[in-house]
Amino acid sequence: MKKYLFLINPAAGSGKAADVWCLLQTLLAKENVDYDFCFSKHPGHPRAIANDTGKQRKYGCLVVVGGDGTLHEVIDGLYQQAKQEKMMVAYIPAGTGNDFARGYGISTDPRIALQQVLKNDRPWEINIGCFQELNSGKHGIFLNNIGIGFDAAIVHATNHSRLKSFLNYHHLGTLSYIAKAIHVFFTQPTFQTVIKDRTGVVTLSRTFLLITSNHPYIGGGIVLAPDAKIDHHELELVVVEKRNWWSLLVAMLMFAGGRLIYSRQARVVHARKLEYQIGSPQDCQLDGEEPGKMPYYLRLTCDSYPFWEKPL
Repeated sequence: MKKYLFLINPAAGSGKAADVWCLLQTLLAKENVDYDFCFSKHPGHPRAIANDTGKQRKYGCLVVVGGDGTLHEVIDGLYQQAKQEKMMVAYIPAGTGNDFARGYGISTDPRIALQQVLKNDRPWEINIGCFQELNSGKHGIFLNNIGIGFDAAIVHATNHSRLKSFLNYHHLGTLSYIAKAIHVFFTQPTFQTVIKDRTGVVTLSRTFLLITSNHPYIGGGIVLAPDAKIDHHELELVVVEKRNWWSLLVAMLMFAGGRLIYSRQARVVHARKLEYQIGSPQDCQLDGEEPGKMPYYLRLTCDSYPFWEKPL
């Protein structure tokens, strides 16, 4: 392996990533690892750094120290400019949810995660979701999931909460997610969705939750799509309609308990290619980030990306 480049987002995990990097520097010195490092300074900066680094071909692997949002930006930046050979990526999770680490099999202990990188001996191909928003022409990738409706409204409410940083710093990020979920349960409107996959077209008039996943986890460890595998070239769509308050409450309790797909209210689709059109402006979350509120018309496909990190 050629020289590593470590990209650190010091703001990730409400500042915990900076502490993780201090520990990693000590460990890297003991291992006599040849590396450079840089810090991201604002949203969008990890993507720009990754794009430039991929063009230079100076490094063998870009190691991300941050949260899932930072990793998303890095792979998106590399993926958009990679014409032939894709630059290897590794990940030391230092965020709040760390769902990608769970889905891939990366330790949240930075000592172990670093050894997963340094002791690795071959590339590991992971599945990534690719999206096109057909109304606006926007496109990109997702590593965890893309959601519209209930979960996206929770992300929006949580990201704009004054308590978010406090709860995350004290490892209570899941509590924040659940508290906002209760509020959104009573305020999220239903919406019409037209879904197209290899089996045909279906129209749902009272959609409440619509999430496409690349691995099982969401919301800091909640199991949403247990059959989704990050090394399988397939996506898993979970849809819930609001038929009445009681059935919806049962479905959302099963969601919180990681058993939503076993609910009678849940519709599950496994596919390599999906399209769905939303009939009204709705919140959307893309790996926990907010691309904005609009009547989305999405085309989703699969591709692969190489990781330099041995799964647990």
